[in-house]
Amino acid sequence: MKKATIRLNENELRKTAIDYGLDTNAQIAAAIGVSVSQLWRATLPLDDPRYNAPGKNFIAGVLAAFGEPFERFFFLDESVANATNERVG
Repeated sequence: MKKATIRLNENELRKTAIDYGLDTNAQIAAAIGVSVSQLWRATLPLDDPRYNAPGKNFIAGVLAAFGEPFERFFFLDESVANATNERVG
């Protein structure tokens, strides 16, 4: 059975951040209430062992900071669960 995982739409996050005058990862991370490394890990390719899917605080921070719908910044991806399982197991 496939398991869907929430992924970040990095392009939409960056576009919106620029609209809000946030030009650096440090500014974006501060606005959404996460560390710069959390933001960075969520933007890595799936096959990078340092990749980390956005968690509930990350998601809530993005939605609260920018006031846009979930679907603008995040999407469900079934390949993430499969890639993670292959990497771990």
